[in-house]
Amino acid sequence: MRPIRSLLQSESPLNLTREALWRARKWWRRSLVQAALQGDACGIHLRRVGYYRADPQSCSPQSRHTILGISDLLLEGRFPFLGYGTVALGIPPNWNCDFVSGKFWQQVPASRIQIIRHDGSDVKAPWELSRLQFLPVLAKAHLLSGEERYRDTAETLLSLWIDQNPVGIGVNWTMAMEAALRAISICLLMDLLWPFRPDERLWVAKVTRSLWQHLLYIEAHLEFSHFARSNHYLSNLLGLFCLSTFLNGPGMERRRRRYQRRIEEEIFHQTYADGGDYEASTGYHVLVTQMFTCALLLLRGAGVAPSTAFTARLREMYKFAAALADAEGRIPHVGDCDDGRVEVLLDDLEQMLGVPVTERDSLAISNFLGTGAALLDGDFGGRFEDAAWYGLAPSRRAEKSAAKAAGRGPANTILFPQSGVAIARLKAWEVIFFAIPNGAKGKGSHTHNDKLSFVLRLNGQELLGDSGTGVYTRDWAARNGFRATAAHNTLVIDGVEQNRISSHRDHLFFLGNEAAVTSVQCKQMPDRLVLRASHSGYSALQVTHARRLELSDTGFAIEDTVEGIGGHDFELNLHLSPGWNVETQRSSGKVLTCRLVGPSSVWMEVSAAVPLQLDTRLAPISRSYGSSFLATCLCVRGRATAPLTILTQITCSGESKDSASKSLLPVGDPVPW
Repeated sequence: MRPIRSLLQSESPLNLTREALWRARKWWRRSLVQAALQGDACGIHLRRVGYYRADPQSCSPQSRHTILGISDLLLEGRFPFLGYGTVALGIPPNWNCDFVSGKFWQQVPASRIQIIRHDGSDVKAPWELSRLQFLPVLAKAHLLSGEERYRDTAETLLSLWIDQNPVGIGVNWTMAMEAALRAISICLLMDLLWPFRPDERLWVAKVTRSLWQHLLYIEAHLEFSHFARSNHYLSNLLGLFCLSTFLNGPGMERRRRRYQRRIEEEIFHQTYADGGDYEASTGYHVLVTQMFTCALLLLRGAGVAPSTAFTARLREMYKFAAALADAEGRIPHVGDCDDGRVEVLLDDLEQMLGVPVTERDSLAISNFLGTGAALLDGDFGGRFEDAAWYGLAPSRRAEKSAAKAAGRGPANTILFPQSGVAIARLKAWEVIFFAIPNGAKGKGSHTHNDKLSFVLRLNGQELLGDSGTGVYTRDWAARNGFRATAAHNTLVIDGVEQNRISSHRDHLFFLGNEAAVTSVQCKQMPDRLVLRASHSGYSALQVTHARRLELSDTGFAIEDTVEGIGGHDFELNLHLSPGWNVETQRSSGKVLTCRLVGPSSVWMEVSAAVPLQLDTRLAPISRSYGSSFLATCLCVRGRATAPLTILTQITCSGESKDSASKSLLPVGDPVPW
């Protein structure tokens, strides 16, 4: 929610007028649809789409074990979640309860419900449960095993949900996005269970009526805005396209054409030409890419051709994710990530079944990449177990790409200029540099204060990483802590945030737009790769932060430059990834030294023309929504009069300090940009 003053200052009178008219029209449409929601779905019936085209016998033993293992938990009323672990909720669960805090929402009209209450509850817990994304998993278990108990449990849970959540009543009807994702889960369940037995006819009619109600509800509560559009509005369109594809009856063909057109248009509104999602978040990039992929699979199932431009842009989205991924298909957590999915991936299910919560990573997306590779004949790497459920087989090109994913090849740089992301690889070193514009065209949304931050990998292992997200509304102070500049591998000046973070607890998705970033400049030279960018987030202090990153044969180096006037306190934070520890050797002076020990051992040296102080602290890191743990953060502090340069050099332990000191170009070296 953006403050009213911010809206009035940033939006044009024309846009404010258009928004007011749209909201009035939406209110009018809501009032008209109330009677229809309570009526019969006359003339509406379910049809087979063929979204899935699986041969259960071809399912790999590992996939079979995972799907049946998760389904067996569900039969016992134990519901697995990535960040919360497996929770014994029973059958039926309390659909309106935050099972973490034990707090619940009353069964009253959704328009009267306050979803964010700042009482320790998080509405995402009941929402996640009521997305019903476990239902297709149960249906897959039925297909794999032939056992009716999985089918019966899926049908029972869905029937109970419909009975206990009348349309428009309760917390699970407060957001059109939740209704849309839930409707998709139900449609996918029906696709997997098809054909139906005669004794299931009444159940199918009940579900069909509920799907019709979902369609009307979403149409009346579209999360469109002339101010900014997000994954919420896209989920609405996808839900409506899915519903109109699975339902037949009056007006459905017209709806299919309308929502296909809008989705194909929306991909160009919500993504950059280089494929990155415009909300400045890798987690939401995955969710949005999956939404567009679902739309493509729906078109494929219905025998309708997508536009060439739509498919081409979707391919760029997969290229963006694949470029960020390590050899195991994990991409960095940048910006917000709430583990959102359209369909739960095998990567997620495997972690839910056999990995401790603190070791899970919701952006481990190997099967996601493999599905894109098989669907679009791309070279995105990844695994192909999920792809098999859609009847997709990887081409030889995709298989070769997956086989060589561990070997990144020669030194190279990859630049995504609109998204503000650059990747440099040289021998054992890989750095991903972020100069990402604020999300949703400056509106903030899921942006963090991570300008000029980076992720560093050595021998494929993450050495320095992002802090993640952890939480939204359950703890507003923790939420802001994860968004703060100090939670990222970048420089803090005078304790000021790069972009203003409101201290109001109801503004958890508002961020200022002070930190404009320059385009990332890349240079590839015979013995080194260089990346450079700057941002204006400290202009009120009359200083600018510029950063140059270099990879060379001897290691990795950072040159931070503070240009401007006056004396300033500075703080450089470097967040070690789990599994790495620090052995401090020199903690004060103009040259600081320490050893970083983990999967390997490296030497780090930080130097400046002024006295420095090196401290270590434990800082929270999150790799799945709802959970966090502590890892080591290195903090270099000092005070200086601008201009100031700080050099940080990281080399393999076998390198001498003399060799390390030569790894960075001298300050002021005239590299032509």
